Amino acid sequence: MPLRPPRDFAPPTQPRASPGEAELRALWRRHEAERRRREREREWGRVQEDARRERGGELVPSAAARSLPPYLEETEAIGPRARAALRPVPRNGRVLATGVDTWSPCWYAEPGLPLARAMRALASEQARRAWMLPDPVLGHRVGWFPDAGLVFAEGRAGAEALVAAAELPAALERLGAALADLGIPIAAPACAGLRRLDIAADLRTDSAVEGRALLECVGVVSPGAEVLCAYRAERGVQSVLMKSRAGRTLARLYDKGAQSGRAPPGRWLRLEAQWRFPRQARPALEQVDSAVLRERFARRFASLWQAAGGFRLGGAEAIVESLAAAVEAGQLAPSRARTLAGYLLLGAAGIPQGARRTTCELERECRQLGLSASLLDAPERRVDVATVLDECLAPALWR
Repeated sequence: MPLRPPRDFAPPTQPRASPGEAELRALWRRHEAERRRREREREWGRVQEDARRERGGELVPSAAARSLPPYLEETEAIGPRARAALRPVPRNGRVLATGVDTWSPCWYAEPGLPLARAMRALASEQARRAWMLPDPVLGHRVGWFPDAGLVFAEGRAGAEALVAAAELPAALERLGAALADLGIPIAAPACAGLRRLDIAADLRTDSAVEGRALLECVGVVSPGAEVLCAYRAERGVQSVLMKSRAGRTLARLYDKGAQSGRAPPGRWLRLEAQWRFPRQARPALEQVDSAVLRERFARRFASLWQAAGGFRLGGAEAIVESLAAAVEAGQLAPSRARTLAGYLLLGAAGIPQGARRTTCELERECRQLGLSASLLDAPERRVDVATVLDECLAPALWR
């Protein structure tokens, strides 16, 4: 209970003078200035969402906006600096494919039914609470939860290719036929929905440096409630995972070309939104169409889209400053500083650096000096992550 002063405590108080006209006018001007500032900030946020900038500086509505506010046609409303701060119009032709990568359809298997008896006989490997078939079926792991009476298959719907929403029923039929050949009759019970749905977009970059720069940019974004985990290899980011606070993977951006060996590093990137559904929220296969896939893909990357803009990370100037400080402090000889500068810049571009023993020595010295490289300081290497996401969300790609 708060301590209160006694009732007979009555200290003398100075009478307060009434504000004069000048003071009231100044207070009103400050109030109006703050109100106008808040209105400008809100309107600027709306313009950033709805307007895109073409190469010539003209403004056009974004894919989500039907039209622009009429006042943007006036030259006084938005100047060259504001136009340059707007996101450019997304490019076309670089997104190779969109669709479903990994999925997990499931079926209810009541005790005593043929499906439950078949799984009890064939599922011989235990994995936590599930019993799994020893061999994959069409690239899918097939398992059974005896307590829940649920049979599931998890794998890539189209092997290495992404599958459009309209092709999912055919993929389910092929999986059902393959399981039926093993004596597992999943065709009889209706599908109980999808336990997992990974929605992806494949992006072909213009150069390896651009792809590596994009991965590096995403690795340093602060998306808000999510946690980003960047995994590096050979002085470059190979994969960035967006996780919840509890550690569940929500989305990721990774170098698909380097992972599969089918493209040079940095040239083929995959943006993947991952969804795992609890029992009460499993979508039916009939509910999954192209609009649903696009909406869920956009929802997973919404925080990254809002947090990401053009990035300029430490490049040649930062390396020169750090090496100059090390030379002045006597930590490096000038000739060794020249070697490290060449190694950092060439390594950031993905150029091989010779024998492994040599690169290990150079890496050790870079770690001791706290040096790292990025090619994003040049204007032509500036990467706008949000515009890349806009490019992947073009409605025509998801039809």
